[in-house]
Amino acid sequence: MSRALVLQALEERRVLRILYATGGMRMIQPHAIFRKPDGTEQLEAFQVQGFTESGIEHGWKNFDLSRLQQVELGEERFEPRRDFTRVSSAFGVVVAGVRTIDQRDG
Repeated sequence: MSRALVLQALEERRVLRILYATGGMRMIQPHAIFRKPDGTEQLEAFQVQGFTESGIEHGWKNFDLSRLQQVELGEERFEPRRDFTRVSSAFGVVVAGVRTIDQRDG
C-alpha cells in the first residue's frame, strides 16, 4: 500500500520515487500528510527531480495520496528542509510528519 510506504519514508526520512496520476516519475522528500476538511489526504513534499507540469522541477508540492499510482522507497535519506512549515489548520490537520532532528532517538 502506498500510504504505508509514505509513512515509512516520513519516519526514516527517506526519499520516495513516485508516479503521480498526471504522469512521469518524480523523486520527492516527503514532509507531512495532512487531511483536508473534505477528508482527502495530501502529501506535502519537496520535489528534487523528475516530471513536472509547471516547468519547475524543484520545489514544494502537494500530492493527493489517492492519485499516487506507484510509490518506491529510495535508499537516500534527507534532513527535513529548513523552509518547511506545516500547513495551517485552515487547510487541514497534519496526521503524520517527518521526524525532525530534535525527535531522533539517542
